[in-house]
Amino acid sequence: MAVSPVKPVKHRLEHLDVLRGFALFGILLVNFQWFTRPLQAIVLGAEPELQGFGLAVDWLIRALAEGKFYPLFSMLFGAGFALMAERAESRRAPFWGRYLRRLLILLVFGTAHLVLIWSGDILLVYALTGFVMVALFRHTPARRLWKWALAFIALPMLLMWLAALSIWATQGDPELYTSIVADFQADARHLQESVAEAAAIHASGSWVDNVGQRLDDGRFMLANFVFWIPPILGYFLLGRWLIVTRRLLQPDQHRLFFRRWRSRGLLFGLPLAIAGAAIMHGANATVPTLSVAAGMTLTAIGALLLALAYLSLVVLGSARLRFLAPAGQMALTNYLCQSLVWTWVFYGHGLGFWNEIPRVLHPLLALAFFAAQVALSRVWLQRFHFGPAEWLWRSLTYGQRQPMRRSA
Repeated sequence: MAVSPVKPVKHRLEHLDVLRGFALFGILLVNFQWFTRPLQAIVLGAEPELQGFGLAVDWLIRALAEGKFYPLFSMLFGAGFALMAERAESRRAPFWGRYLRRLLILLVFGTAHLVLIWSGDILLVYALTGFVMVALFRHTPARRLWKWALAFIALPMLLMWLAALSIWATQGDPELYTSIVADFQADARHLQESVAEAAAIHASGSWVDNVGQRLDDGRFMLANFVFWIPPILGYFLLGRWLIVTRRLLQPDQHRLFFRRWRSRGLLFGLPLAIAGAAIMHGANATVPTLSVAAGMTLTAIGALLLALAYLSLVVLGSARLRFLAPAGQMALTNYLCQSLVWTWVFYGHGLGFWNEIPRVLHPLLALAFFAAQVALSRVWLQRFHFGPAEWLWRSLTYGQRQPMRRSA
């Protein structure tokens, strides 16, 4: 039996689109460095060559943005899941099979993005994490969602402390301790060599060479999945909790909640994030020392608090920020375009500006590009119901071509 095209939702929750637009800009701001630096260097802290204003810009982005916007986007992904489940239930429409198909299509999108365009893809990780959420937490009651969320967000920190304390405890056996340290030093040298090789490929390699490098990057990221999937799962569950408790669904009735988290997040999250960024500035995060464990802990707690503060700030100010809504409504299309355009600008198989644009200019370029995306998204949505990627995702999910053009 043919599946009828599903009409677009007439009454979107504009504050959620505003949040997506805001998160999209923050992600571009953070990703900009990784369009111009090998992804495997993500565990190595700041570039050692940075000085002056470039170092100051890098430090500010690390403290205020890096690790703070993917939690926000992840919460919105979990919120979207809860909204779709509620709407399907209210219409007595099938949901679970359709949602799993939606995740499978996102998995394909993410794999294509990672292999063909840029290895910093988050869509693949979201899809994999979504499958875990559906398998383990399909019917988890609201009162437990935030508890599970905090447990998964804390898991990488706990594992790093366990590893760091285990190594520290071997100091009573100098031979064993020296052997362990030597192994980590050898791994660090190998990582540095891999980063240098990747930089050469990005700077002057062909598109095919970069595909091979992206596959290596993907294996590197998936090998460290414990530092990605559990926290993202935690933020998914936190986003669901914000919906099922109606806080994010009816924000006008929960303004006190958002005012409190705006204040708490900034008051406590900002100093923790700054302290974490200072400790991790030049550290190798793959080496489980007590210092790295402390830096990771401060960074993760600061990221959680700042993400909640940013969410609260935007929700409370959504009426003044509604110009961001079109970009948020087309978040998938805009996210893919960011990767497509800037890898073409920087990589050798494109314009070849690798390492030629100073770090201090990155935020200005990101802001200008995002402003163009906001304007183009507004123009596009005056004519069409969805962005191109959103339309394709929806059509494949429902198994039939969905209405695209708005009627005159």
